[in-house]
Amino acid sequence: MGGEAQVRKESNTKRWLIWPALVLAGLGGLAALLLFTWPQDSPSRSRFDMGSVDTYSVGSVTTVEEGAFHLVRLDEEAFIALSWRDSHVRHCRVPWKPDFVWPDPDTGQPEQGWFRDPCGGSTYDKAGRRVFGPASRDLDRYSVSISGDRVVVDTNKFVCGFALPGAPCVPPEPPR
Repeated sequence: MGGEAQVRKESNTKRWLIWPALVLAGLGGLAALLLFTWPQDSPSRSRFDMGSVDTYSVGSVTTVEEGAFHLVRLDEEAFIALSWRDSHVRHCRVPWKPDFVWPDPDTGQPEQGWFRDPCGGSTYDKAGRRVFGPASRDLDRYSVSISGDRVVVDTNKFVCGFALPGAPCVPPEPPR
């Protein structure tokens, strides 16, 4: 009778081990489902018609929430689109700070209006160039084109020199 009780005890022990394994498998399946269905932090579209060139004054910075970028009009002919994700941490939003004063790296004179990374502390000028902080490079840039009198930004294409490894890369638009 001792052998039969031992077999029954082992069988009960195995049964109790199955339940935690099933619960863990179910939690793993739920985690996988959430991972693939949770909203992503990427824009839902990649081409943005930003409207007429005349809408933007020289020196203006326009933040585009849906595209996660800042459109900057540098001069009469040049527009750039800067990703607001920092190049150091990659998950921190880098906002435009129009009232932030920082010394210009070329002249040393105080300059107003910079991109300032609140997570890593890097500072970028209006053209997205890193002027201070731990970031190893400038802000990423996206392709900007002028079609007729319309400004178009494509967030699927990085401008060469700013692209992540393996990302589609296009040369900057030549000035007109």
